[in-house]
Amino acid sequence: MKKLSIYIDDDGNYDELASELKIKIEKYFKDVFTVTTYENWSHRTSNDSIEDITIKAINASDIVIPILSTQYLQYLTQNIEDIFKSIIEDDSKYLIPIYYKESSWSSYDWVVKSNVFPNGEKSLSELSDKEKDQEYSKLFLTLQKIVDSLDANKQTEKFEKKEKVASTKEKIVFISHNNDDSDFAELMALHIEKHGIKTWVDKSKLKVGQHWREEIDEGIKSCDAIIVIMSPEARMSEYVTYEWSFAWGKGIKVFPIMLKQTSLHPRLESLQYLDFTNKLTRPWNELIDSILEIQ
Repeated sequence: MKKLSIYIDDDGNYDELASELKIKIEKYFKDVFTVTTYENWSHRTSNDSIEDITIKAINASDIVIPILSTQYLQYLTQNIEDIFKSIIEDDSKYLIPIYYKESSWSSYDWVVKSNVFPNGEKSLSELSDKEKDQEYSKLFLTLQKIVDSLDANKQTEKFEKKEKVASTKEKIVFISHNNDDSDFAELMALHIEKHGIKTWVDKSKLKVGQHWREEIDEGIKSCDAIIVIMSPEARMSEYVTYEWSFAWGKGIKVFPIMLKQTSLHPRLESLQYLDFTNKLTRPWNELIDSILEIQ
């Protein structure tokens, strides 16, 4: 199998990070990848514009790793964003953004639909050295799985779960939550399913390649309602915000659940939330009745 090419893109302010990541990948994988950075490409094609250099580098690569920051998102042109969006739909190329500096990336569809590292709320620059090493290990595992899949006759079954919720008259609800509230999300699913209502719970946001977000979108669209488990962590989560706002835009019923006291997004404030902060008085019946009443 020929070497796969990786391009690490930044806005020119994080050349050191791009170079460090290049060295780590080449050391870990040895002869598997050819890794280049924007700095490498700018030396090759010095007469081209920044946009032209970036587009050439992206088009020449199998895997693109953008280093996200506020400056980076501002620096991107529409043409580059369009290419990123096309990669999302391309089974032979992969987009793996690294969330390096604090930035509001949830409004960028191509980021939301990608497998972002780190997967938590903190940016890479906010992590300790030990935590950074853990994130690099996760990234390397993802790269290895891409290699393994392409090596197996370039089949993409490992990257696209084709399971769809079967068409049924039963009610189906999507449970949106922050990773810190996963235990309660599973408890809620058990309560709801006892009443013949199916649930769709995303148990792992760390999936290979870029296709996992499309699976989430399809999951939401197949549901009659979305339950948003609110907590301070969920309030700050780009993922949770994306999920309920995506459902809202599709006209799907949204049920906010207050698990831990927090302020609500202004749009959610217009809805009546159910108070689950007290374990002894949680209104399970009211929630079930509200779901069953959906037409």
